[in-house]
Amino acid sequence: MFIEYVDFKRPAWDADTLASMLERLHESGYQGLTGEIHQIIGRFTTAVGDRPLGRTVGAADPFMDVLIPPAQSRARVIVHHRGPGILRVVIAGRFQHEVRMVATALKLHLESFLGAKLDQLIADEGGRASLDRFRRDVVPALQLASNGERVAEIRNPHGAQLLRAMRHQPAVRGRPTVLGSNLASLAPERPADATREAMEQLVAEGVLERWHVVLCRETAQWLTSTPSSEEMRKFVALNLECPHCGRRVSEEQTETAYRLGEHVQAYVSDNRWMCDLIEASLRRFGVEAVAVRPGSGPVDGAACYQGTLLLFRAKENGVDASDLVQLRAKAKQFEGEGWRVSPILVADRAIPPEGREMGVIVVESMSALDAALEQTLKSARDATVETLLPASVRLAAIPLADLLPAET
Repeated sequence: MFIEYVDFKRPAWDADTLASMLERLHESGYQGLTGEIHQIIGRFTTAVGDRPLGRTVGAADPFMDVLIPPAQSRARVIVHHRGPGILRVVIAGRFQHEVRMVATALKLHLESFLGAKLDQLIADEGGRASLDRFRRDVVPALQLASNGERVAEIRNPHGAQLLRAMRHQPAVRGRPTVLGSNLASLAPERPADATREAMEQLVAEGVLERWHVVLCRETAQWLTSTPSSEEMRKFVALNLECPHCGRRVSEEQTETAYRLGEHVQAYVSDNRWMCDLIEASLRRFGVEAVAVRPGSGPVDGAACYQGTLLLFRAKENGVDASDLVQLRAKAKQFEGEGWRVSPILVADRAIPPEGREMGVIVVESMSALDAALEQTLKSARDATVETLLPASVRLAAIPLADLLPAET
């Protein structure tokens, strides 16, 4: 289940205005509890035609309605009057894109009905206040803001794994280098063509350098190397002999070599590759407010989602007890400032059992990352549900969760 909410403001949301809004939505195909109740009341009262919808709306104090959008029958729109000037609209559905489609359509309806621009109507949207607070207060406090340093951008999903494997390749001119004929050793579990395609994308992104090489067939010594294919063709065309075996250069082995770029050393020597994968996973799950800067303190990154603050630490080559202690201490600090906090420690190997008893979400391998983050984000959404509608506006004997569509 995914949720978004919008608070609409106006000088007053009286019964007639709310009734006119509902009539407009009903005409557009929305089905609602208030409309159904109004029809039921009409069956048991006289002068049905004289009873306007505003009387039914006005009798519901405080007002709440549950609507089914015409194009998304599994989604729900819950509307309630929070105060004299605020109408809260909660949209719930099975998928994030489904919720956003409903929210967009509904905002356009209300903008047209109220005759004002959205930026004049919206007081809060999806916890915008918490997102602003996250960017204004949390990111600077954790020193996660960028300092202008150049960071490798790895877009290929296999890029981080390939760069880690590159660390163990022989150094040529001071940087790890691998020959094209040895690419299969970087990722034995994947087809060589897929690995080569990923390496070429890393070259296009400036992460790797591609060199054209001529090697002695007997000694494997490099005779020459150049980043230019044209220069390589000119060299091979020369009537030269190999100083090691005496063959003509044109008869020797030509290869493509891949070498780590100048600005990638830090990426493969610390936990940045893990942080990049964490950030990519969070954004794939719809988390927009993410800040990452490894090595700046006990927290490598943070995110804000549904009013919950996620603090994460990524550790390669083992976890110390101090990592858990420091992460938990930071979580308590922000809890004291009113945040709901989920501290997460991501490692590339198993963590001792005692590490699981420190109030930190532990992820013991990168392969388990997505499942752990998905569960954490679901818990954040569940925690938000109970704060969106006060108990005073819920239908009698119906928990809020039952008003929302099932996830299946």
